[in-house]
Amino acid sequence: MAEGDARAAIANGGRIENVIIVMQRGSDGRAEFVPYFAASWRRGYVAIGLWAGRGTRSWRDLTRLVGFVREELHYPGPMVLHEADDPKLRKYRTLFAAASEPAPSDRPDGAFDR
Repeated sequence: MAEGDARAAIANGGRIENVIIVMQRGSDGRAEFVPYFAASWRRGYVAIGLWAGRGTRSWRDLTRLVGFVREELHYPGPMVLHEADDPKLRKYRTLFAAASEPAPSDRPDGAFDR
């Protein structure tokens, strides 16, 4: 999902209904956070794509990510944080599949697209 599409949908009355944040450690050991959104205008969970096209947007600063979700996407609800290899993410597998997004734990190298 493009950030501009999300902003337009929200401006037209859509809303973010749930947020799951998945944390992955990069090769340098630093944490990267990717939010997956359930939105009223589409089915399943989806991440925000990079401006250049391929991959998903990630944040290294969790505080900035929470600020983005709260302030820019107007989501006041809870956000759940999972490690990428958390077995609890398996229960969301069908939700990621519905959005044509690979579940974080299904990525071949265990890393996020960048």
